[in-house]
Amino acid sequence: MRQRRWILVALVAGLILRQPGNVPAQDQAVKKLNPFTGNPEAITEGKRLFSLYGCPGCHGKEGGGGMGRPLLDDEWQFGSDDGTLFKLIRGEIPGQTMPDVFGKAMKDEEIWQVIAFIRTLYKGDPSRINW
Repeated sequence: MRQRRWILVALVAGLILRQPGNVPAQDQAVKKLNPFTGNPEAITEGKRLFSLYGCPGCHGKEGGGGMGRPLLDDEWQFGSDDGTLFKLIRGEIPGQTMPDVFGKAMKDEEIWQVIAFIRTLYKGDPSRINW
């Protein structure tokens, strides 16, 4: 009986202490390499698309946040690799709050360009991000 109680306590504690937004391994995006990383033309286009699709409405014009999380730091709710960001923008991560209408309206190429632009905004410690 005592052992079952400790198992129950451990399970409940695990649920409570689980970091919000952690995506189980089976749901994580396969890490993909962004074909536009470091491409100045694609980054410029990504910045244009960032504005066109209304991203500044939540994340701020320069990614500083507002209604949505800032894009300038290393606090990533669902993960920081490009594949996860792609899935997030596409609206494929359970529990996300960003409306999936944006990603469904965008072509894959446009999402990759926006991610390439977002990478230029980051102001945190690069060693803390898993790109």
